[in-house]
Amino acid sequence: MTALADASHAQAGVGVPVAVLDDAIGRGRDDMRTPLNLASLEADGLAERLEDGTWALTEAGIEKMREDEELS
Repeated sequence: MTALADASHAQAGVGVPVAVLDDAIGRGRDDMRTPLNLASLEADGLAERLEDGTWALTEAGIEKMREDEELS
C-alpha cells in the first residue's frame, strides 16, 4: 500500500501501473506476487483496478493508511 500511496501522492482513484509498483518494491517486472497482493487489497476494499489496467487506492485505503500512521 505504501508504494501505491507514494506513486499516487496518497490520492484515491489515481491509477498506477503494476510495473511502477514492482520497481518501487524491488520486484522484477511482471512479478506475479504484485497482482496477487493488489487483488488482496481489492478484496479488502483498500485498492481497486481501474479500467485502464492500473491500480489505485480507494478512500478506505487512504483512511487505513492514515490510521496506521497515527498508531505508529
